[in-house]
Amino acid sequence: MQTAFDRAWAVRNGRHEAMMCGSDTIMVHRAGTGRPLVCIHGWAMGGLSFAAQLDLVDQGFEVIAPDLPGFGESPATEVPPTMDMMADLIRELISNLDLSEVTLVGWSMGASVAWHLAATSSERLKALVSIDMSPRVAPQEGWEFALSTSMTRETIEFAVKAMRNDWANYCDLFLDRILAEPNAEIRMALAGLAAQADPIAASQAWHALMQFDARADLTQIHVPALAIHGGRSVLYAQTVGEEIARLMPNCRAVVLDDVGHAPHIEAPVAFNAYLLNLAKQGPPARTPFQHISAQ
Repeated sequence: MQTAFDRAWAVRNGRHEAMMCGSDTIMVHRAGTGRPLVCIHGWAMGGLSFAAQLDLVDQGFEVIAPDLPGFGESPATEVPPTMDMMADLIRELISNLDLSEVTLVGWSMGASVAWHLAATSSERLKALVSIDMSPRVAPQEGWEFALSTSMTRETIEFAVKAMRNDWANYCDLFLDRILAEPNAEIRMALAGLAAQADPIAASQAWHALMQFDARADLTQIHVPALAIHGGRSVLYAQTVGEEIARLMPNCRAVVLDDVGHAPHIEAPVAFNAYLLNLAKQGPPARTPFQHISAQ
């Protein structure tokens, strides 16, 4: 069944091509020509989830949105995915396409991948946008911005088993937490992407994410950056943006008040305006923490 995401890519004459990155094959979705906008999707999702950013094609951008291994149309790899591996794949993709002046966008888990890539190799990057993500998802004493303070090693392992045993049911629970307001069309499109994921690869990526800590990475990122968060996100505290901006030397935090975990989907006009301004001019030079109505 064709979803709203599929239709949006078709309208923009989206190109969908399997590409080799190192020894792995990944599906890469592309539309438009011009300045490269490389978008890394969130956990359980796929590159098509950046359909709302295709409006930036009219502003002279090429939208490039790969499916990470085991998600979307990319096959799972033999080696369990890690943040290192996924960052290397995106770096290889950028190199293979000979891209420069890249604006890198990462949603949720994709933000972790983007941060790790930018901290270890930023010469081809111009700017970076993270979407509703914490640099450390797992709890730690003194850390206020975990996904859940009640998570333990046992609950993480229980979640991994639940993903493998009943992926469809687990995804239903996860999808219910993404949007601030019910939207049947968007939820169906997100569910379509989640249904494509390989449960084993997804559980491995989740486990890797629980072990990852990007706080040291953030201090090494010097490209202009935005940390955009949803004011009604139930996954991460909106104030984590302040912490990201504190750690990252050239970053500003923005909260879109009326949206949840997917600001780029729920409030595309406001989100795209911030992204466009960053790509053209750098981060806004006002207060380090801005609350903006998405309406």
